[in-house]
Amino acid sequence: MSFKPIFAILIAGLFLGCVSKEEEMLISDFDRQKHSFKQIQHTQQVTIVQNDKVTALVSALYLHKKSDPLVPEKYEKFIIGIYSDDDIAPTAVLNGKDAINITKLESNDPKLQGIPLKNQWSRYYIASFLQDDANKMVLKVSLGYLGQRELIFLKVANLENIQE
Repeated sequence: MSFKPIFAILIAGLFLGCVSKEEEMLISDFDRQKHSFKQIQHTQQVTIVQNDKVTALVSALYLHKKSDPLVPEKYEKFIIGIYSDDDIAPTAVLNGKDAINITKLESNDPKLQGIPLKNQWSRYYIASFLQDDANKMVLKVSLGYLGQRELIFLKVANLENIQE
């Protein structure tokens, strides 16, 4: 009786068993992280540079109505993150219209739970705008004397449907 076929079957079974457990862990982790992955798709970042030195980093997360049930239909909401040495509150304009409200969020605010790219050194604000029906949204964030930057967000995935 030869042990080679039995040994080969045991080794193959061992590898198949390990792969399926690893695969299950990856799928499970992906399911848990799905919301975070969707949020990353709605996040933009820009830097503010003065005299060849980065003076601020601005990130904005569009709280898409379909992905966030807390956003009422009549508003567009963004979480704006500011990383800068200067404690300057941002102002924001969406498609030419001023924000109706910008509120600073505490670091333990539940709205920041699960936010991708969140860090302990940034300040976070939630900015609310009246609903905008355009598929392309241009968010202009200004940090006083540090300057202003534009972040562009799309409401639709299909670029052929964008109307300016």
